[in-house]
Amino acid sequence: MGIEKRGSSTELHLRTTIEQSPLATAILDPDGRYLLVNAAWNALWSRGEYGFPESSSVFENERLRAMGLAPYIEECRQNAAVTTPILFCEATPETRARWLQAFIYPVRDETGTLLQVGLVFEDFTDRKALEDELAHQAFHDSLTGLPNRALFLDRLGQGLSRAKRQAERGEACGLALLYMDLDDFKRFNDSLGHAVGDQLLVGVAERVASRLRLGDTFARFGGDEFAMLLEGLEDVVQAAGVAARIKQDLSAPFQVDGHGAVVTTSIGVVVAAPGETGEYYAEELMRRADIAMYRSKRQGKNRHEIFSFGMNHSLERLGLEEDLRRAIERGELRVYYQPQIMMSTGETVGFEALVRWEHPERGLLAPSEFISLAEETGMIIALGQWVLAEACRQVRIFREQIPHEAPLRMSVNLSARQFRYPELVEEVAAILSETGTEPRDVVLEITESVMMEKGPDARGILRALKGLGLTLAMDDFGTGYSSITTLKSLPVDILKLDRSMVEGMDGDPQNRALVSATIGFAHALGLDVVVEGVETAGELDALRSMGCDIAQGYYWYRPCSTEKATELLVS
Repeated sequence: MGIEKRGSSTELHLRTTIEQSPLATAILDPDGRYLLVNAAWNALWSRGEYGFPESSSVFENERLRAMGLAPYIEECRQNAAVTTPILFCEATPETRARWLQAFIYPVRDETGTLLQVGLVFEDFTDRKALEDELAHQAFHDSLTGLPNRALFLDRLGQGLSRAKRQAERGEACGLALLYMDLDDFKRFNDSLGHAVGDQLLVGVAERVASRLRLGDTFARFGGDEFAMLLEGLEDVVQAAGVAARIKQDLSAPFQVDGHGAVVTTSIGVVVAAPGETGEYYAEELMRRADIAMYRSKRQGKNRHEIFSFGMNHSLERLGLEEDLRRAIERGELRVYYQPQIMMSTGETVGFEALVRWEHPERGLLAPSEFISLAEETGMIIALGQWVLAEACRQVRIFREQIPHEAPLRMSVNLSARQFRYPELVEEVAAILSETGTEPRDVVLEITESVMMEKGPDARGILRALKGLGLTLAMDDFGTGYSSITTLKSLPVDILKLDRSMVEGMDGDPQNRALVSATIGFAHALGLDVVVEGVETAGELDALRSMGCDIAQGYYWYRPCSTEKATELLVS
């Protein structure tokens, strides 16, 4: 009796739990007839208060059969394991499909005989919509709704595989990738604001998309960069034609926020080689299209260029250029300091600041590996300002660690482009002020050839710099074509002899005489003489005997870190 009571109590408890469960639940007998359904089940199937008729079978339910549930229940009845949950989509009279997540489990006795089948349904519609939305966001641009880079690369990989199969069947299999970058888009953002710039990007996306075929892929990579994937082409002429049409379509003004905006674009075009597939090749196509696009910008913008392997040599250079643009903000640049030695005493009286680039992949790069690139691209202005500011900050710190009357100067190079920069004097003055540096502690080095190239204008620039209280040095003397008369007229304080003048002079009487005469000539003009590139004891002895003031070179020290320079100075 007690056992029966406990059993009845347990059965009642289970029944109550099922009836009150928020999940739609049905208990079936082995033949699929309903033994128990709860209120949530009736609500799910809109059966009202009384639910399903007694002894009706789940296999008679047309909606459940239409969903494809019957085979899974049958599988459960036949002692097979059913992997759950199972996701079903039910077609309803409403426009929105309903997604249901189903759990199916058997109830067996000790002998394994099937006693009941349990069905539990959960309305998964809202969660499915959220998952779909998140998946869409992961692969689409939020502003334009276009595919993003990840989805574009996936479709590019699929397109390459299709092209290979088409080629094997002898069908048209040309695949082209177009990389598009709007010209001077930053100007729109700066002048009209980012909100208007976003409207313009949406307008560009809609106009370009309307010109492409249904099977083409048009993506936005971010900013003002877009890409197109064209498939089933006969030849590269078709791809070039699409690029030409896009440029033509964009020539009509856009009306955004009451403003008429005319947009031009630079497009790089690359055609895939037949039969090439794989993730690496897809990325390679992207790189080639990028190279072609940059070539079109350098050729004057508002044009398209088709990639050729003659452009390939610029791949590494383009990568280095992009890396260099980010090097300052990423904190990858370093200033190294080469000590300058007073010849008469052997003490350290100054440093030359020399920039190095700690590239994350290539390691520590010397100036010869990137300064010419910075000069050509104009990045030397920002780079030079950063080096000057770092050197000024450091010489101020050095000054605090030595007696106030001790000699100390920090020499910093000015490149040709920096010297031609119209706001050079103002920028230098601002750096001195911001860093709290005494101008007398800073030497600006300008090469002989740059001074000569600038001609009469050089005097005005040099006088303005001297007016700030700076010391000026003519660098690399002996490599240019300055005359004694010209040198006399320039307001410089130091003549710095290039390594090429002193190299081997301890064994060459003529070279020795030339250096000696140059030093004597500089002293006669009231200039100090600094020699760079001293590497041997013979060169040192010769320069000392000639009255050279200061020298630097590997004989003493190579350019070193801030910490090492501090040690040398203090000791």
